[in-house]
Amino acid sequence: MGWSDTWNDIISGGNPRWKVTNTDAHEKALAIFKQYVGGDPKDTSIFVPLAGDDPMVKILFDNGYSLTTIDLVPAAVEEMKKQFGSEADWTKEEKDNTIIWSHESGRVKLMIGDVLQRRPELENNFDAVYDKDSFGALQKDMRKGYCTRISEYVKSGGTVYLECKLRDNHEESKHMGPPFSLLAEDIMDETSYGNSFEHVKALGAVYDISMPMQQTGHILRRK
Repeated sequence: MGWSDTWNDIISGGNPRWKVTNTDAHEKALAIFKQYVGGDPKDTSIFVPLAGDDPMVKILFDNGYSLTTIDLVPAAVEEMKKQFGSEADWTKEEKDNTIIWSHESGRVKLMIGDVLQRRPELENNFDAVYDKDSFGALQKDMRKGYCTRISEYVKSGGTVYLECKLRDNHEESKHMGPPFSLLAEDIMDETSYGNSFEHVKALGAVYDISMPMQQTGHILRRK
């Protein structure tokens, strides 16, 4: 099943997969994000790769942050737009094989396109990244290109808040996915985040999930 089919199944009431709709989980994630990102939200710009329709985007917006998201699946982005209210609040632009929806607030852009495509206009643009299960959804041969793009977009000293799955039988199951089971050493491989980022802290389980694995967190800092 491809990503478009997966999203069509989710939207039509099928298996929710990785989706987290629990308010308590969102509050815990937000508290950790604020702790490590710091600064005034109104002066903080966040990049959210492979965002889907993650409710945390709207929550971060409601807390004063500015956000740019990207996802390949139009249906997922349409679901995200609905969280912000009226369709009339959005303007559409198309360029470089990408659709960009801009919110009237001036603080949200939702991009439909390839996360691996180089985008010079985003370089050195973001103070932080909110990565929930995005890196952990990628096959190993895609991780280098993904992390290269992230490193281009994040300012020096910027923060990556990353959530990923961890199975109890990690060594036996780490090649099974997505979602892939990840430890800090997997995330910080030189072909992944390790080339341009420092690992600040392994947070352990950040909140409970209904799947038979842990939802763990990591804080990274741009070198």
